[in-house]
Order: sequence, then C-alpha cells, then structure tokens
Amino acid sequence: MDVERLLFAGTTINRKRFKKDIDVFKVREPTTPAAQAAASPPEENDSERPDGGASGSGASGGEASGKKIDPVEHAAVLRKRHRIHVSSHLVTAPLESFQELADKFNCRRRLLRNLQEMGFEEPTPIQRQVVPLLLKRQECFACAPTGSGKTVAFLLPIVMGLKTHSPDAIRAVILVPTRELALQISRALKQLAAGTKLRARLLTKATAKCVDLKGAACDVLISTPLRLAHLVSEEKVDLSRVQHLVLDEADKLFEMGFVEQIDGIVAACTLPSLTRALFSATLPEAVEQMARSVMHDPVRIVVGDRNAAAETVQQKLVFVGTEEGKLLAMRQLLQQGVRPPVLIFVQSKERAQQLFSELSFDGLNVDVIHADRSVAQREHVVDSFREGKVWFLIATDLMGRGMDIAGVNVVVNYDCPQTTAAYIHRIGRSGRAGRPGEAVTFYTEEDEPNLRAIANVMAQSGTEVPAWMKNLPKRRLRKHKDGEKAVALPPKRAPISTHPAAQAKGVKRRKVAANKGN
Repeated sequence: MDVERLLFAGTTINRKRFKKDIDVFKVREPTTPAAQAAASPPEENDSERPDGGASGSGASGGEASGKKIDPVEHAAVLRKRHRIHVSSHLVTAPLESFQELADKFNCRRRLLRNLQEMGFEEPTPIQRQVVPLLLKRQECFACAPTGSGKTVAFLLPIVMGLKTHSPDAIRAVILVPTRELALQISRALKQLAAGTKLRARLLTKATAKCVDLKGAACDVLISTPLRLAHLVSEEKVDLSRVQHLVLDEADKLFEMGFVEQIDGIVAACTLPSLTRALFSATLPEAVEQMARSVMHDPVRIVVGDRNAAAETVQQKLVFVGTEEGKLLAMRQLLQQGVRPPVLIFVQSKERAQQLFSELSFDGLNVDVIHADRSVAQREHVVDSFREGKVWFLIATDLMGRGMDIAGVNVVVNYDCPQTTAAYIHRIGRSGRAGRPGEAVTFYTEEDEPNLRAIANVMAQSGTEVPAWMKNLPKRRLRKHKDGEKAVALPPKRAPISTHPAAQAKGVKRRKVAANKGN
C-alpha cells in the first residue's frame, strides 16, 4: 500500500471531464418493470396466495407491473417444487389445492369434505398432476413411491366424471393383480363416493356367478384380469360404454403374464372417448413399452426419482451369514424392541408357513397370509392386522402388493427380494402418507447378486451404503426354458426351523440334488 500511495500521490481525476468513461463502470439500477420486480428484496414483495396471485393487491408482482405470469412457467415452478416430472410441459397444469377442483372443474363440496375425512387436506404430488390431467381426459403412466396417494389420484377423477349412478352401463373398470388390493380400492372408493349414489362392485368368484353384470348393476367394476377376461370371453359383461380404464400396480400385472387378458379387456372397451391410465410405484421400461401398445399418446408422470423408494423410510441391511442365522437375527431384532405393527416378507408361501410356526412357538401375536389360505381367512387376517389385533404379519410379495395399512412401522425382508421393484414395493408398506417407517433387510452370501441393485435404491433415497456393495457386478439373469424372457430365479433356501431334524433333512436334500447333477 505504501508503494501505491507513493506512485499516485497528488494525482486527481477530473470527474466532470471523464463522466462518460466513469459511467461505463457504474452499477446500473434496473429500469424495466420486470427487472425492478426481480431486483426488489423478498420482504418487500406481496405475499403469494395459493392460487398464484398476491395478497392485498389481488395480482401477482408481474401483473402489478403490467406483465402477466406465463401459465407454462408457473406450472413448471409447481412441478419443480413438488418434484413432479412429466414427459411434456404442454400438459394440464398441476393443482395448487383441492379448492381448484371446485373453482375450475365444478367439484361438489361434499366430495371435498369426503377427501378431508379421508385425511387429505392438500393434494399429494401425484394427485396434483394426475387429477387435472385425467379430468381433461388425457391418458397417462403415473409412477410415484408407495403410500403417495395414487389410489385417490385415479379414483377422484372417476367419481367427479361419473357424478351419480347410471343404470345403463358399467362406466369405469379398475384392474389390479390381487383380490386383497381390489378389496382395498373398493373400500377407498366407498369413502370417497359417499353421498354420490355411485355404485361400485368388487368382482369375485361369487359375484361373477350370481350377478348379471350385463344388466349394468354397477358404475365402477373392480377386478383382477383373469376373472374379468373370462366374463368378457363368455360375453357375460358389457364394457362397450366404459369411460375410464385403470391398471393399478401395473408392473405386477404385466409381470404375472396378464398381457393377453388385458388386451382382451381393452379390446372390449370400445368407447372412442375411453381414457386409460396406468399406475405403479415402479415403471420398468419393458412395462412402459407393453402398456404403450394399448394406450394413445400417454403422458409419463414420475414423482421423485423413477423406481425409487420413499425417503421417509429408514433402510438398513443386516448380514446374517447363513439361513440359520436369519431366525437368530429375527429373534434378536424382536428382543431389541420393535414398534408393531410389523410386516415380514418371505419368498414363498412354504417359507411363510414355516416362519409362522417358529414365531408362534415364541408366543408372539403373529399371523400369516399367502395364496393357500382361503379368501375368508385372508380377509380376517388383514382386518386383524389393520385393527391391531395382530402385531406381526408374515406375507409373500404377491399378498403384500398394494396392501395399504396405515401405521405399519417396520418392514422386515426376512428373505432378500430378487428385484428392485419387489424391494421398493415391500418397504413401501411402511412410511406411507409421509409417516416415518423402518425397513430391515436380511442377506446371506447367496443374496450377493441382488445387493448392488438394492444398495443403489437405498443410496438414491439418501441412505448411506458401503462402497463395495455399489461396485458389485450386475446380476446376470437366467432365462426360462423357452428362452423368451429373462427372470430372476430365487435361490434355494434351507427350511426355516430350529429343529435339528428339519435342518438335517434340508442338508440331505441338497446333497442328493448335487449328486444327481453330477
């Protein structure tokens, strides 16, 4: 600094003479109204209203300065705020509140009260985008984490569109992979449509035999694909006036080989104005490609990251060494204290029954649900679990798919899931509707091929995982004998038992199988 003072001592600048040069380096204040609005500090702006306007002035800052807000830009801001991704920005703008349904779509007040009674004060991200889109009769693929309100997202436009009962025809069809999920959707529809006189029917083996569906006894029909496709093939049901066709848990529908049945049902829905919608927590590219064959220019809607788990679920991987170590780890987990209700997943109905026997001997309040149990037994088990009479429920992937039981605190993957879709759907039984949840996954050395995919899902949702898991090689899928489709075959596991005889029997069977292979 002393050198600078010495060099420039006594030097002055004629500011009047060099005014033009000095002005070049001045920081200019904004001169346009838009720039002034952007430059003004946040605390001086009018507060924003839910409808996008500004309180006090009745207009936004842009409108007050003579410039209107671009609706496309405003919709983009809303989508970014709620992490909604769409395949085109030229789709219907998302909702800011349920009140918009009354203002823009003539939704009845009774329906808004029903939403509040169901616990929906504000739309969830998936509901914000899907509801107005379906009300505009646009078709869509919707992918959002489990427990994010997808059921109401497709039921609400149906109820608003149908309005009241019509004795003329079936006007909406909802396809699901399991009867339990169909029953759950039927319950939700009954709550949402209270006071509208809409009639919904759950298609079961009994109703298919006793009810004349061709006489249009209902407005909304909820069914599994096989049962409805059978009635369509025998011309016992008329779908020619169906306005809404929804495929829920679509990845499981296509995974279970229902493509042919779904094609037949879609072909029977001949109304030109038919609106098709597909919903799932995961949306594999193969499923999207198959679904596009039965849809017209659908919009893809993804909330959060595609094929990701809910961030409200705390995830943990536990190495148990061997199959025998799983039962010990399960008992240690229970001794450490877990908050029921707890949902426990295994890979087969045989293993579900084996684990049920073991935990029953421990005196736990436990039950099991799988395909070998009767419909009445399965309904009783789910109701008991929902009411808190059963604290621990053992289930398979298929029985647990779409099961919406409020307050599931912990999910235990006793058997490591074979796919990321199965993992996401399993742990999504907890942490629903924004509540916190916990997921614990046991794994052995045999489960190593599946760890990389699960670790990536965990990392994507913010959970720290060891670097070596993410660096594991990708799993190479084995093919069916026909060579048509690659599938993840579950490993052969020893029986779940602490009885030495059962363990020895399992070891003996593996040795015999190995000798036969040689």
